[in-house]
Amino acid sequence: MRDLADERQAARAAIERLRLAPVMFEVGARPHTAGDVYRAYLDQSHIFIGIYWKDYGWVAPGAELSGLEEEYQLAKSKPRLIYIKSSEARGERLQKLLDHIRDDDQIAYKHFSTPAELEQLIQDDLALLLTERFELGSAQALTKSGSRLPAPLTSIVGRDVDVAAVSGYLARDGVRLLTLTGPNRRRPRPWLDSGCAWRSRRWAATANRPPHRATR
Repeated sequence: MRDLADERQAARAAIERLRLAPVMFEVGARPHTAGDVYRAYLDQSHIFIGIYWKDYGWVAPGAELSGLEEEYQLAKSKPRLIYIKSSEARGERLQKLLDHIRDDDQIAYKHFSTPAELEQLIQDDLALLLTERFELGSAQALTKSGSRLPAPLTSIVGRDVDVAAVSGYLARDGVRLLTLTGPNRRRPRPWLDSGCAWRSRRWAATANRPPHRATR
């Protein structure tokens, strides 16, 4: 950790710039073993960031893996971003771990040379990862709801004939676009929403509406 002090600070700066909270394992006196501490830290984290350089790390008596590799293995259920600092020589076990990382198509890894380069890489990769997770969550929510239609703010009262007419147009073969217009300040959108919702419930269709613009 002392060897990567500048890189750890760069990682912290990149995370905090995105208004996220870094959870970083620091060496120091504490009433718990190092393994217990980094396992607890992993449980608190949503994304794992690994920074590797030359050394594999210390292997405790009776253990098979160093803390460096064990925390990597324990983070399998989380998105993992791996950064490898350029080096002319590496420990054999670390090189074996890095070879495993390169062969795993589920892990994103990049090389870097300076702390400034690392900071920019982490910031960009985190922003992209969060965007992808947000879009995935939105897509899953859409799949569960089965419709892009917003929930109406008010019910349609006294417009059953209009809603039925809209639904009739939408049911016709060859009708791919239906545009409703009206006098300024009149908003025909609720009728269209209701018609689309009616067809959506019947055929599980999805409707996309263009933004409403007042007509003059």
